[in-house]
Amino acid sequence: MKNLVIGNTSQLSYYFPNDYIKISSRNIEFTNEQYDRVYICFAEQRTYIQNNKNIFYDTNIDYTSNLIDYYSNYSNKIIVYGTSELWNNCNCAIDIQTPFNYKSTDYIDSKKFIIEKIKNNYENVIVLHPFNFNSIHRKSGFLFSKIFDSIIYEKHITIGNTYFYRELLHPKFVVEQSIKATEDQVIGSGRVIFVNDFIRSLYSYFSMSYDDFVTEDIKESFTSNEKIFYLKSKQFLYNNLYNDTIREIENIKYKIKPELFGTPLKNNY
Repeated sequence: MKNLVIGNTSQLSYYFPNDYIKISSRNIEFTNEQYDRVYICFAEQRTYIQNNKNIFYDTNIDYTSNLIDYYSNYSNKIIVYGTSELWNNCNCAIDIQTPFNYKSTDYIDSKKFIIEKIKNNYENVIVLHPFNFNSIHRKSGFLFSKIFDSIIYEKHITIGNTYFYRELLHPKFVVEQSIKATEDQVIGSGRVIFVNDFIRSLYSYFSMSYDDFVTEDIKESFTSNEKIFYLKSKQFLYNNLYNDTIREIENIKYKIKPELFGTPLKNNY
C-alpha cells in the first residue's frame, strides 16, 4: 500500500524513501485513494520566523485538523509532528510520559492545542515530538541555514549566541524513527550537545577557521537561565548527526568545486 508525505518542501520530506508519494500542502486533490500511512510535515519549518498567532493557528490547528478529518478515512495511520519544545521548561530527561512544561509561545500553544484535539477525537493518529533537527534543506533565516550557507559558499556570517546545550538531530534520523513509530513518542538522541562546539567542528572539518568566517553578535547571555532537557534514552547518536551533516555539505561543495575532492561522494538522500 502507498505512503503519502504532505509537505514536499519540508526538511523531512527529502529523507523519506523515493517510492513515497510527496505532495505540496497547497491545492491538494482529494482522490479517495487509500494509503498505509500519511505523514503531515508541511508546518515543520514554521516556528518562530513568522511569529504570528493567526498563521500558527490556521496552519497547525485548522488546516491540520481538516487533513486529519479527511485522511483518517483513507489511511491506516496518520503521523503528525508536535515539538519537543512542549517540555522546554524542564531541566531533566523527558519522554512521552512526562507532563508538558513549557514557556509559552504562539507556535508551541498551537501544537499543544492540536495534540489535545487529536487525543480526544482520533484513534489512528500518531503524534511524534522531535528535538531540533537541521539539514541543508533548513529554510533561510534559521541559525543552521546560515552556518551551512557559510561553509558551502565560504561566506562570512553574523550569528547570535550559540553557547548553550541542545539536543540536535539530523532529519534523516527523524524520518527513520517516524517510519518505525507505532505510538506517540519523543524523538531524540538522549544526548545534549554544546552548540558552539558542534558548529566549530563543522568549520574545522572543511579546514575553515570559525573566527575568520563567523562574527558573534551576543547582545545578552541567556545560557544561565536556559533549561537543559533531553530524551530519556541511551542512543547517543552524535556520530550519526555529525557524519550525516558533513556528507550533505560535501556533496554540495563537490558540485560547486569538484577539485576539492578526488572522487564524487555517494548521495544517500
